[in-house]
Amino acid sequence: MPVKGVEVERRGEVGWIILNDYQETVEAGFAEPEGYEPLQVGLLNALEEFRWDSGIRVIVITGKNDGAFYRVSRRPHYDVQKHADRLNPMHSPYMRQSMPASRSMTEILAFIEKPVIARMNGDAIGYGQALLWGCDMIVAWDGAVVADVHTGQGDVVDSDGEARGFPWAVTPGDGAMAFLPVSMTAAKLKEFMFLSRTWPVTKLAEMNLVNYAVPMDQLDGVLDEIIEKLLARPAHVLAHTKRVCNKRLVEQMNNVQDLASAYEMLNFVSHGVEGRMDMTK
Repeated sequence: MPVKGVEVERRGEVGWIILNDYQETVEAGFAEPEGYEPLQVGLLNALEEFRWDSGIRVIVITGKNDGAFYRVSRRPHYDVQKHADRLNPMHSPYMRQSMPASRSMTEILAFIEKPVIARMNGDAIGYGQALLWGCDMIVAWDGAVVADVHTGQGDVVDSDGEARGFPWAVTPGDGAMAFLPVSMTAAKLKEFMFLSRTWPVTKLAEMNLVNYAVPMDQLDGVLDEIIEKLLARPAHVLAHTKRVCNKRLVEQMNNVQDLASAYEMLNFVSHGVEGRMDMTK
């Protein structure tokens, strides 16, 4: 069995999706014959499982370790050739698996009939922030930061002061562009994406992009109150309400997601063909 990027738990009527540490999972995958199951694939399977489970009313997504909701590897990780090769479509099937799964993930987050809550117990950097914007509500630790690393070229810094992300600039294709333009002004969106800004979650709360930014010891109290109120409402009413709320979001997703994903893959291919992913040079 490949090393998994996510774990799932059922806690009464709440389905929990727990995100494992990205770098640890990828590195463990190299020691296993079946390798690593891309997080996007595991996440997609977990959401589909909970979607059709009539006993699950609410879905929570969180990080396994406090401090990291989901963040890409540290910058030096990508200087190792085998890790660079994993992101090179010319050498590895990883991108050919993860990119279609990312598009499907974006779609299921937009269409799934059940409330999906992000329990953001740490930094959301890279795919973690794209996933964040697809959730219906976000309850966040107020010490966390959020960044999209795609254009960062390795200069994105997490809340611990460590650089994160690969050194190549590529188009953001993971799903953030399907969701974020609905909520962020064009000028702020371009600053965030063009420069891979690292913004504290408190700033995002002020921008009304995060529902709650609270100390870690208050995170579960706020989450429990939301879940209790959701479970007190009819499931079919919440499903219909979500569908109405997401109409504009679905329109945005249909307009841009395929193009963003295609450009991202094209950028990775270009870097591979032109030798920029050869870390021995």
